[in-house]
This record gives sequence, structure tokens and C-alpha cells, in this order.
Amino acid sequence: MPSGEDHEIQEERLALLSVLQELTVAALDLFDPRQSMAIFLERLAERLSCIAVLVLVEPTPLAPRLLDAAGLSASSRALPISPAAAGAPLGEGAGLRLPYPELARPGLVTWHFSLEGQGDSGASSLILCFEDEPPFAPRYRGMMRRLASTFRTALVHRLLYARMIENERERARHLAAAEAGRAAAEAAQRRAAFLSEASRLLSSSLNYEATLVRVARLPVPFVADWCMVDIIEREAMLRRAVVVHADPQKSELARLLQGQTPMDSVLPAGVSRVLQTGEAVLCEIAGAPAPEGERAAHDGEPPVSASEALLRELGLQRYISVPLVTRGTMLGVLTIASGRDDLPYGVEDRALAEDLGRRAALAIDNARLYESAQRAIRAREELVAVVSHDLKSPLATIVMNTSLLRRKLPSADEAAELRRPVERIQKSADRMNRLIRDLLDLAKLEGGHISVQPVPHDVAVLLGDALELLREEAAEKSLRLEHSVELGVERALCDRERILQVIANLVGNAIKFTPAGGEVAVRAEPWGREVRVSVRDTGPGIPEDQRTRIFERYWQAKETAHKGTGLGLSIAKALVEVHGGRIWVESKVGEGSTFFFTLPTAEAAAGATTGVAAGTRLGA
Repeated sequence: MPSGEDHEIQEERLALLSVLQELTVAALDLFDPRQSMAIFLERLAERLSCIAVLVLVEPTPLAPRLLDAAGLSASSRALPISPAAAGAPLGEGAGLRLPYPELARPGLVTWHFSLEGQGDSGASSLILCFEDEPPFAPRYRGMMRRLASTFRTALVHRLLYARMIENERERARHLAAAEAGRAAAEAAQRRAAFLSEASRLLSSSLNYEATLVRVARLPVPFVADWCMVDIIEREAMLRRAVVVHADPQKSELARLLQGQTPMDSVLPAGVSRVLQTGEAVLCEIAGAPAPEGERAAHDGEPPVSASEALLRELGLQRYISVPLVTRGTMLGVLTIASGRDDLPYGVEDRALAEDLGRRAALAIDNARLYESAQRAIRAREELVAVVSHDLKSPLATIVMNTSLLRRKLPSADEAAELRRPVERIQKSADRMNRLIRDLLDLAKLEGGHISVQPVPHDVAVLLGDALELLREEAAEKSLRLEHSVELGVERALCDRERILQVIANLVGNAIKFTPAGGEVAVRAEPWGREVRVSVRDTGPGIPEDQRTRIFERYWQAKETAHKGTGLGLSIAKALVEVHGGRIWVESKVGEGSTFFFTLPTAEAAAGATTGVAAGTRLGA
């Protein structure tokens, strides 16, 4: 029969077994990651009368950390465990000098249970801290080890599960980052394609009003529900030139916003801020939530005018206004607007709008400058035409009366002194006629308005008619003026008067620069599907550095004694090119120069799908 002491030990053992079974069941519950380890440790401390229970893990050598605990304050839990304080690797019986004030009391007894890791989970320890002696005999330590073994298995399972969850989260983060990167790349590609197409469209026209309309239509509906273009027309006045809306039913309402308004009262308010600061703004209307992470300005004053009420009716939740600036000058403001919750604006949209604004400003400025230049050209053409008409009337009278005087003069022997002044008057009048013609042609040339009426012409007849007008001038310098047409030269497709003008310019220059007793020869020859005409002289020749500039307007060699307007060769070049031909010069200093130009043959033009059409205009 067992003694009373044995009976007491048996009861103690059974009581401890009951507690350990309860705690083992609680430890098994920890296999479920949703169960709280802190609650288990609190229960463990309560049932075993511990003042503290700690779970330390050591993922890397000499780097222990507190995984969880019972009996420690929040401030104590936050204290780091230095490798030096650890003193030794975690394990049963290891002496630990921990930084927690709760464990600084004298007489503290600690039981260490090593929780050996599995795989790469690292070493761990379960530490039970008793104020004095444990409430059960040390002989029951083995039973505690079995509880610690169960806890170790649950702990390893939890750590592996936590690692798996973290790996899944990391994988999800990587996938999200990759998806975000792909989406960002696609968005950047769409923005780049949009800006490229915008540049193409904006450069396709130099019409000012058409360019303004293109600017307003570009962002709709890619980045905007509607768009406005405001142009500074004059000091303190702004013209809302174009308003485009994606909704056809609201287009009529949008057009009501167009018109002039003082710059200090323009709506929405963001446009005024852009005009004042010259910087882009992103605005949210009160009541519309700002995009996450985007600090937007708010201009939420209540409707005070028909214009603001109209803006609300069109759907104005947020908008970006950017300056239209080029060459240091502000031309106006471009505003893109959103009226939907699913079309928020952020930093990238603002950058896109600013880029579009820069391109739009350049296109608008180019169109404005082009139209200004066209107006100036038209005004100059009108002025030249009026002045030329006013000059031609008295000049025609001079020419007519000079011709009459020459016919009425007595024989040369009897009136030599009178004939020479009359002839000088005649030549000066002819020169003035040529000058007026050149000025008119120059005005048309710069305006792109020189036109030709090409029809087939016999080349020999053309050369003969052109030279007949110049023989007297050549005879005065004792020059031989010859022309020849080779066999096989076909009819040229050209405007007779314009080509006579080209030949007269080239031959007139040759006569002017050829010394007395020299020769000027004009020749026509077959040149593939064209006719090539050459004008050769025995003058001083043209230096190589001057040949590239000889066809420029107003250009003249500084060393020449023969001054003129510098227009003849440039006009000749334009007339030849409008016929579809080309003109060039070959020259040797001291030997003379040869000017060449080509014209299409009538037969070649008739057989081609395209040719020089009647009414062809320069620049058309």
C-alpha cells in the first residue's frame, strides 16, 4: 500500500498531467495560424505560475529577437537584444542577460527549453521565468520538455506558414509591380503615340483658325471630356476661340462659351491663375474628390454667373490649364476638362497637357506668323501693282512719244545730235519697263502666284523671236549673236511669253558682260525627254565661289561694273522650275560662261501620266 508521501506525489503528478494536457491541447491549437500565440503564452504563465514566458528566435547566429511574450510590458517588448547581451547561443540551460526590467529581480529562476529549428527556420527557445522555485518538482522537467516539443512543432509550423504567406505576399507585390510597370509602359506608349500624332496633325496646316480647332480637338476624348482654347487677342482681353465637347448634345452649349472676355474675369478661375503666373494648374471643383496622392487646388466658389453655371452644366469636376507659350511670349491658355469620376487627373496628365501645350503653342504661333506674312505679301503685291500701274501709264506715254520722235526725225546726218538723246530716252524707258516687270514678277514669285499656260511651241521659232528683240543691243557692242537648233529637237511644252522672258534675261546678261567684239551663242539640243537650251558667252567668266549664289534674289558680284536689280536670274530660275525644268551654269574665269536650262517636250508630256498642266502656279 502506497505511503502518504507517494500518494501526494501521485496527486501532484496527476494534477500536473492535467495542466500539461490542457496546455498541450492549447499548443496544438496553435497549428491554426489564426490562433493567438500571445493568449497561449498568457495561459501558460497563468497555469504554471510563471511571472514571464518568452519565446526567442535566432534567425541568424548571435542575433536573437523576441517573437512573443507574456508578462512583459509593451515598452519592454520594444527593447532590442544585443548579441553581447545574449551571451551564448539559445538553448536549454544557456545563460541569458536580457534587457527587460521585469526580469531584473533577485532570485529569479528560469527554465530554458530549446526549440530546435527545422530547415532554415533558425534556433528558438521557450523561457519560463519563476519568481522563486517552480510550483512543481524539477523531476517533472521531462514532462515540460514534451509540452515544449509540441509547442516547438506548432511554432515551426507557424513560422513556415508565416514565411509562406510572406512569400505569397512578396509574389503578389512582384506581380503587382510588374503589372503596374506594364501598365505604366503602355500608358507611356499611348502618351508618346498621342503626342506624335498631335505633332503630325498640328504641322499639317498653317491656317490659323483651323490650327486652333485642331488644338482643341486633339485631347478629346483621349484625356478629356472637353477642351477650351483661349487666345490673348489684345491687352487685357481674352478670346475663347474654340470649345470642343465629346458629347454631341453638349457641343451647342460648349459653343456658347466662345467669345471675348476680360482677362481678369475669365472662368474657370484656373485660367486666370495661368495668365497671372505663366504656370500650369490642376484644379478640382468643390464636391469632386481629388485623385489619391494628388494635392490639387480648389476653386469652389458658388455659381455667380451664367458662364459658371454653363461650365457646371457641361460637366466640370476637374481640369488642367496650361500656358501656350513660345519664344518667350504667352499666346493664351489650353484647358482640358473632365466631368466624370472615372477620368481623374494626376501628375502625369498635367505633364502630358504641358507637353501638348508647348507643341500647340508652336503650331499656333507658326500659323499666326504665316498668316501675318501672307497678309504682308498681299499688301505688298497690291502696293507693287498700284505703283507699277501708276508708273506704266506715264512710261507708256514716254515710249510712244519717243518712238514718234524717232520716226519724225530727219536723216541721221542732219539730226545726229537729236537722235542720240531720243535713243537714250527710249533705252531708259525700256529699262524701266523691264524693271517694273521684274518687280511685279518678284511680288508674284514671293507670293507663289506666278502661273504659266504651257502649250506646244516650236523651239526654233522661240529662239528666233527672243533674239530678234536683242540684235540691236548686241550690234551696239559689235557682238556676234548666233543661234542654232540641232536635229531631233521636238516642240517644247511651255508658256511662250515666260520662256521668251527667260531667254531675254540670259541673253541680255550675256550681252551685258561680254566685251565688244565677243560672241553670244544660243543653242537648243535634245536632252533625253527634254529640250536643253544653252546660252554661251565669251565674257570674263564667273568665279567658283559665286556660282552657288548667282541665282539668289538681289545678289550681285561686288566687283562688277554692271549694276542691276539682281532679280533677273532668280526670276528666270523660278520660271524654268515652274515649267518642270531646271537651270544651272558652267563657267571658267577668263573663258566665259554657259547657262543651261531644260524644258519638257510636248511629246514626252503627252505620253506621261502627269505633266505641266495649264494654269500651273508656282508653289501650288
